[in-house]
Amino acid sequence: MTPRQRLQAVFDGRIPDKVPHFELVFQIPEEAFGQSWPTFEDMRAATSGERERLLERHFDICELILDRYGWAAMDFPTSLHGFFDGQVIPRARRRFSDRVMLYGFNGSGTYWMPTGGEMVDFAVMLFERPDEAHKKARAKRDASIEFARRQVDQGLDFICINSDYGFNQGPFISPKMFSEFVTPYLTEIVERIHELGVPALLHSDGDLRQILDQLVSTGLDGYQSIDPQGHMDIAEVKRVYGDRWVLMGNVKTALLQEVDEGPIREAVRYCMTCGKPGGRYIFSSSNCIFKGLPLESYHVMLDEYERLAYY
Repeated sequence: MTPRQRLQAVFDGRIPDKVPHFELVFQIPEEAFGQSWPTFEDMRAATSGERERLLERHFDICELILDRYGWAAMDFPTSLHGFFDGQVIPRARRRFSDRVMLYGFNGSGTYWMPTGGEMVDFAVMLFERPDEAHKKARAKRDASIEFARRQVDQGLDFICINSDYGFNQGPFISPKMFSEFVTPYLTEIVERIHELGVPALLHSDGDLRQILDQLVSTGLDGYQSIDPQGHMDIAEVKRVYGDRWVLMGNVKTALLQEVDEGPIREAVRYCMTCGKPGGRYIFSSSNCIFKGLPLESYHVMLDEYERLAYY
């Protein structure tokens, strides 16, 4: 099977020949390939011809990742799209779609963790002006649904709802408030994404144990990152929800900040032992491959994964 076929099988509830792998973000292409991702600032300063070359460089780095690491899905950031009149995804499909599934982030459709400077005003609104909070929630929902429609029209295979709902010690609002101000709107977003014909995968850091039932009830197809730093145990999440949810993760990113083979390999074995049985599992870190992470740590992680990846 190709990486794309493996991931499609996981979303379909079938067991592929091998556990698929990808990461939501890869921030160290310089270390891996000696090349850097083009930035929004690069694009803005470039001429039309230079932008074409920058986009090709972005595609070339994607190809290197696919060739070296066998990813099953790839995101093309929205920072590129405005410069190419919505043609980034169609062009990526022509180049990559026989190898990988293409996805995009759509994370502003519901309330999620506010910044420190916003937190007091947000809490006051929920308690003292709930009608205003619902009005804003409806607007966020509608914008997210419209964005999802454009994403799928351009050719995406699935959507990642990247909304951090948890601190390390619990959800960002109480489960009762989550059920009023988030769950109904997230449910509607997921329903509309499904009507568009694609899956919806949640990315959230933090401790979600108190709201997992609500998140499953929305119809979300899966969940990444199953954050170990937020007390999330992939074994327990798999035991309770593994027959309904695709799980993605969850090698602790803190372990990857140092090149210490033993703990990294042990974490990989735990993830694969707990996540792999019965299918519905995608292997990855518990967040992403972030700037400053030693490339060797990622290579150790993947080496151990390859030993265990086939069913």
